[in-house]
Amino acid sequence: MTDKGDIVEVSYTPEEEEEEEEEKVAGEEHTEEEDEQQLKDLAKKKSHHTHTAKKIQKKIKELVDSLEKVTAEKDELKDKYLRSLAEMDNFRKRVKKEKDEFQKYVLADFFLGLLEVVDNLERALKARVAAEIQNAHSAANNEKSIISGIEMIHKQLLDLLRKNGVEEIDALGRAFDPNIHQALSKEEREGLASPVVLEVYQKGFMYNGKLLRPVLTKVAMPGEEKATNDAEPAAETEQE
Repeated sequence: MTDKGDIVEVSYTPEEEEEEEEEKVAGEEHTEEEDEQQLKDLAKKKSHHTHTAKKIQKKIKELVDSLEKVTAEKDELKDKYLRSLAEMDNFRKRVKKEKDEFQKYVLADFFLGLLEVVDNLERALKARVAAEIQNAHSAANNEKSIISGIEMIHKQLLDLLRKNGVEEIDALGRAFDPNIHQALSKEEREGLASPVVLEVYQKGFMYNGKLLRPVLTKVAMPGEEKATNDAEPAAETEQE
């Protein structure tokens, strides 16, 4: 016989198993959603990285283009600079050459005029030699002709100098000017208010408005009487 008190009844509860199954399925569904979300996040990150990479590549390309442009401009400026240096050097050489040529031939016209004076001097010398060969009467006539020729040559030479900017300084009888006159001797003269050129030992000349050679002169100075008269008013002023 079986004692009912000893019988253990096992009850079946399908609800618990179903709940566990539902929880399991729900867990699996939740995992799939997370995976899908993760995939979306990864795709989004990948898209963001791709966009960022494109921006970086674009920026790099812009920098490379800018660098190439700057390099090209630098090379162009360097080429212009070198060409400018070459042109300046050529200009300097050309100016120097022209200056040398000018200095070499600037007096060509002057020398041509001077050669005419030399020709006339040679003609005068030939006339003198011819006069010595002839008789005394003819020699006297030729002497006058020689003197006339020399005077003509002298005038021709002065005209040539004036043509080239050389002017004789008119000094005789003029007031003494230490800027253009040089006194070699002095002589006191009464009645003078200031020094005056009394005699010219050697003529002076100006060249294009500048002193080329001073006049060597003898100067007449005011006498002691003038100096005394000048001193008397000064003495009277002191007494007053």
